[in-house]
Amino acid sequence: MEHAHKALRLSPLDDPLSYHPYCALALTHLFAGAFADAARYAALAVRANPGFSIPYAYLAASHVGLGNVEAAHSAARRLIEVAPNFSVGGYVRTNLFQPYLMDALAAALRKAGLPE
Repeated sequence: MEHAHKALRLSPLDDPLSYHPYCALALTHLFAGAFADAARYAALAVRANPGFSIPYAYLAASHVGLGNVEAAHSAARRLIEVAPNFSVGGYVRTNLFQPYLMDALAAALRKAGLPE
């Protein structure tokens, strides 16, 4: 988190790559169970780059954690609009995270209504 906050502090206000540290912060908070903060950072990532699909997944999972089912479904629908071939199984196969973290994220994505 420290590195992501530093990147945001040092980057220009109109930095087209600011979605990267926002994604890192969303994911870190998501895995820590700080779902409101995760949703806030995921929304900032989406706003910074609305054509990048992954922040929508983090936003959907965050809303699942908060119990905001409609907001989770809305983020999931937007994810599919941006990346029509997205699937939970495909994302899991990327092996980006420790299995227990990926399992929790995948479960949240399924609850958000994303396809297997």
